[in-house]
Amino acid sequence: MKGTKTLALVLLYLLLFQASDSIVKMNHNTAHAEKKKIILQQADKLQGGKERSPTGRIEEVRSVSGNVVFVQENLLLSCDKATEFLESGIVQLRGNIFMTDRKLEVYCDKALYYPDTGIAELENNVKGRLLDDDLITKSERARIDNPGNQISIYKDAIAWQGERQLSGDSIAVQLKELNRKKNVETITVIGKAFLAARDTLDPSRQLYNQLSGKTLFIELDEQETVTGVQVDSQARSLYHTYDKDQAPTGINYSSGNRIVMSFAEGQLDRIAVSGNVEGKQYPNKLRGSRKIDLSGFRLRYDEKPVF
Repeated sequence: MKGTKTLALVLLYLLLFQASDSIVKMNHNTAHAEKKKIILQQADKLQGGKERSPTGRIEEVRSVSGNVVFVQENLLLSCDKATEFLESGIVQLRGNIFMTDRKLEVYCDKALYYPDTGIAELENNVKGRLLDDDLITKSERARIDNPGNQISIYKDAIAWQGERQLSGDSIAVQLKELNRKKNVETITVIGKAFLAARDTLDPSRQLYNQLSGKTLFIELDEQETVTGVQVDSQARSLYHTYDKDQAPTGINYSSGNRIVMSFAEGQLDRIAVSGNVEGKQYPNKLRGSRKIDLSGFRLRYDEKPVF
């Protein structure tokens, strides 16, 4: 029985992913094509036929279902059902989708994967994390560009990293390979951008510095410490201030067309506000008061996916 099952899987592999042409000596181009090939490792069932592809054309398809596992170079992909559109090369995935390159892992319910480019478009209950980091994301849609080291999440997009929470209409995270790890290099938020970061000088651990605007750009160093932040259009900030001895002095509120912040060793060093500038300093007695929070402030750690 074991031999029969192994033979069946080998035949399934041959039917799906091996060319029927005679084998020729591989040149540079064919070697590159081989690297892009997506290989079926296992599945319970094989079907064929014709279906309308995401391109709108009717194409020949090969579908596999039940405990489906693919590999492509360093990428592993599993799902309940996969349909390969033979003309366009698109792979459509359904049910309990899991993707990982051993540094990033993502889960969702529906996806399209483009083997030639290494790009995946994900839908429904999308959640992801960096395995060597504490970055966790949640959204309804996402785009993973594995070769380009970029994650883009859309529709109720929210990300957590340490004690920072970031939300917006869309969030694009640019990663950088460093010492065989993927580190966050920049984060760009477009639409209803909001950053809430716990005040690290507050012993009660209850205070959060806040930023909001239409767009927000964050730069991080190789240790993933924030080095710079820029907020544009309807920019607002609320942060807790301290004297040189780290004694609290109040809460600063600023607004303008643009806010630019620079940080030194993780602490706010300079802030510049430009265009229709307004500001005020709240007294210490309002520290922790929800009345002075920026509009849209809401901690959502109860929604943070558990892996």
